[in-house]
Amino acid sequence: MDFKRKRWRCLTAAMVLALCSGIGYTWSVFQKPLMENFNWSLKNISLTFTIQVLVSTLAPVFIGRYQKVLGVRKYLWTGMAIYFTGLVATAFTSSIGYLYIMYGVVVGIGISMLYPCLMSYSTGLFPDKTGMASGLLACAYGGGAIVWAPLAAYFTRQYGVLYVFSILAAIFAAVMIPVSLLITNNPESFNPEPVKGKEKINVISAKDYTWKEMLKTGRFYIILLALTLGSTSGLMITGHASSILQEVQKMTPEQAALLIGVISIFNAFGRLVSGFISDKLGRYNIMSGLFVIIACSMLLLTRYKGFIFNGALLAISACYGGFTSIFSPICADNFGIKNLPSNYAFLYVAYGIAGVIGPQLAAWTKTVSGGYGFAFMTVAVMSTVGFGLTILLKRIASVRVS
Repeated sequence: MDFKRKRWRCLTAAMVLALCSGIGYTWSVFQKPLMENFNWSLKNISLTFTIQVLVSTLAPVFIGRYQKVLGVRKYLWTGMAIYFTGLVATAFTSSIGYLYIMYGVVVGIGISMLYPCLMSYSTGLFPDKTGMASGLLACAYGGGAIVWAPLAAYFTRQYGVLYVFSILAAIFAAVMIPVSLLITNNPESFNPEPVKGKEKINVISAKDYTWKEMLKTGRFYIILLALTLGSTSGLMITGHASSILQEVQKMTPEQAALLIGVISIFNAFGRLVSGFISDKLGRYNIMSGLFVIIACSMLLLTRYKGFIFNGALLAISACYGGFTSIFSPICADNFGIKNLPSNYAFLYVAYGIAGVIGPQLAAWTKTVSGGYGFAFMTVAVMSTVGFGLTILLKRIASVRVS
């Protein structure tokens, strides 16, 4: 089979693996039952999610290079083994420190070897359609909560929160192990030309930067900061969605879990749409629009409840999804395709930084003030700064390609 057609099968397999790797987006479903089960504070329990996000985004910087050494499939198998082990071990949690290590660190390392690898792999399959490929992969990853959040809530109600981790590990293993056999390395000779002729709104760098060369450019740090600011809002909502909905909107855990599923649908939709249209309208144009919507939505959260509050949460989730879908394409646009697996790992750190700022800002605000208003207002200001950085990046890009 010609690889140009076979790559669609590889992309589909990568999407299934990404779907099963998206357990992080269900964290808020676990958070409140764990608090009640062990009498832990919100600040302490939310640190678990922060650690998992931080580990899963920083680890690729150190271990991502082994993707090329082992090959994509073996690298994924290693990550899957760590991922499953961490989830099963989490079921035996008896202390907050143990939870930090097993779910935060071990599961985090497993995810760090799955999602970043799958993202760079998928983008490499379609250098001619990077936005489309990254959008589909990011959509699958973010869409994990659509399946896993209500399922986790159901199993928690039936068997208790700790048993859920083992049940999910068994489901993931049954799906991911056979599907991973469909993943194959890109042939060295496969290099379809990216589409550049009709529009130069997204031009992949003619130079393939190494990660060392990339880190010497000022452009990298501006992109890193902009993507951090763009991701903070979504990770804050992801880490506290269930608690926010139960406390602000007075929902039951089941009602909150249902809306979290809807939020996840908007997250996945934002990833899919932003990835596709960024190929046509430009990465920076999309980023600018996302920042504006997030800022306005955060302000609405500080003033309204009910339908408007829920609508703002959905808009924020969709915009956050949009940001995650353009990490890889924007890296390829600025620093080339050849070294994308290693370069993307460094840019992906933005997600980890945002994973510290967002959830911890919300937890601190709730502890100090009893509400989330200050956190919402702070992120609105951050989004305004991000909008300014995006305009700067657009001007730099226009000079670079002229």
